[in-house]
Amino acid sequence: MGEVPRLRNDKNGYGPNGKNFIVAVDIPADVFAAYDELSSSFGDYIRT
Repeated sequence: MGEVPRLRNDKNGYGPNGKNFIVAVDIPADVFAAYDELSSSFGDYIRT
């Protein structure tokens, strides 16, 4: 779960639109949906 925020290509992620540590990664929408659902219940387990 902690990798999803880092893989996002936004100002907080590690992609070119953020920290520019990695190339942009295409993540399917269903993965983001699952992450959002799980993070509401298990947010304390996400390390960023």
